Amino acid sequence: MGLEQVVEEILSRGRAEAEEIRKAAQAERERMLQDARTEGAKLKAQREQEGREAAERQRTQDLARAELDSKKIVLAAQKELLDRVYATVLQRLASFAEHASIVRALLASSQSDWRDGRVYASPGDAETVKAVVGPRFAGTIDSVGGIVIESADGSCKTDLRFETLLADVWRDSIREVAEVLWPTK
Repeated sequence: MGLEQVVEEILSRGRAEAEEIRKAAQAERERMLQDARTEGAKLKAQREQEGREAAERQRTQDLARAELDSKKIVLAAQKELLDRVYATVLQRLASFAEHASIVRALLASSQSDWRDGRVYASPGDAETVKAVVGPRFAGTIDSVGGIVIESADGSCKTDLRFETLLADVWRDSIREVAEVLWPTK
């Protein structure tokens, strides 16, 4: 065996070893790429799932916020309507045909209170009250109707103004009024 053959054999083995190393490196590269692709796919799927969950949470929150906002709008509109109804009722009480008879009934029902005290009335009811209580009439008050009775010593006042009576009735019956206007299912 000559030197050329030995060199050729060494070169041949070197090429074969280099080819094996290259094939092993190529296989390792493919394995690493496959692992990276698999890991990337898992990460992508995880991120997509997290994104869907976040989007669903946001959608749920947006729906809840929208429902709350719509309820606020409805309640504000209902309150505005109730306030208008209240104001209309108070206005109608001031011009009610039986206005004087209501004042007389209030005076009759509280006669024991004003016998020893003083009675104030709205400007529109002053003549009616003067006719019933005489010298116990103490003057006018700012009111759409009704009376205020003050004890002789001034320590106690009974407020029978239409505004006060309506406020008491309104407070006691507002739920029924709302139920009539907006029945629940």
